[in-house]
Amino acid sequence: MKKLLWPLIKLKEWLDPNYWANKIGEKSGAFEKVENSRIRKWGDSLEGWKWWAWQIVGGTITVIICEFFLNMIGYSMLPWKW
Repeated sequence: MKKLLWPLIKLKEWLDPNYWANKIGEKSGAFEKVENSRIRKWGDSLEGWKWWAWQIVGGTITVIICEFFLNMIGYSMLPWKW
C-alpha cells in the first residue's frame, strides 16, 4: 500500500511550502544559527512578566515592520489598512 501511495505523498511534499522551508533551513544551516544565537538564549532565559513583555512587545514590533514592508509592495497581512 505504501508503494502505491508513494507518488501522491511525494506530490504533497513538493507542493507544501513548509517542506521546502525545512529543506532549505536544514541545508543552509539557518536552523543551527538561530538555535545558537544570543537573542534566542536571552529570550529562553526570561521568566514571568519579562517573558510576556518580550513576547508582546517583540511580536508587535515584528508585525508592524512586516506590515510596513508588505504595504510597500501593495500587500497587507492585516484585515484593515493603516
